[in-house]
Amino acid sequence: MEAHRSLSLPDQIVLLLHPPRGRPFTSVNRDVVTPAAELAELVVHGRAELTRTVFGNVKVGPVDPTPLGVEALDRPLAALVNRSGGAARAFSFRSWLSERTWAFQEHRSSLQQRGYLRHEPDKILGFLSYDRYRPHEATRQPLVDEILRLADGERSPDDRLALLVAIAYPSSLHRQFVTSWSQSSRLKHIAKGQDLEGAVSAVVAKAGGAIASSVGGDGGDGGGGDGGGGS
Repeated sequence: MEAHRSLSLPDQIVLLLHPPRGRPFTSVNRDVVTPAAELAELVVHGRAELTRTVFGNVKVGPVDPTPLGVEALDRPLAALVNRSGGAARAFSFRSWLSERTWAFQEHRSSLQQRGYLRHEPDKILGFLSYDRYRPHEATRQPLVDEILRLADGERSPDDRLALLVAIAYPSSLHRQFVTSWSQSSRLKHIAKGQDLEGAVSAVVAKAGGAIASSVGGDGGDGGGGDGGGGS
């Protein structure tokens, strides 16, 4: 299996947030997209669901509290179950963001420990300290290439890729890779749940639309990065 396919959706998002030179894109709100990706991963595993009310508000809630045996996923699953009061009770996406304030840092630390990000302390003007996290390009670039093949219509979406696009497009993360209007248009259709019939499960199609709505609307976008985009 290719390395990028073995990564969870939040790991993929965090990896994509780090360009080759190691500083996260400031134009994408990492504190929205990372918790959203955690929910997307839990949806794939049948542990969570996202719904939109008649007023367009996004609600999240647990479906199955059974741990997955992976610490990076069981942590948000436990937070989801605890926040819902131990029952299958839905609550707002905004509340989820407050529960997972440290999600980005947690997944970045995990990626660093596993060798997917390399920490390099650096300085601006020789005295202002900051951190670079250079990605393992042999893992990151194939993930970018997969998104571009989807954008070019060279492959069909699957559950994970559809959910990845549902986060990457409305958050504007896709703008770091996509170069043409036609590519952007195709990703927009997928993020909105179009062109998915027969390609993804009904659960994912429903969740993808809710995630895209929450990332691009309820959660807000822009800002939240630590350092210049790709500098």
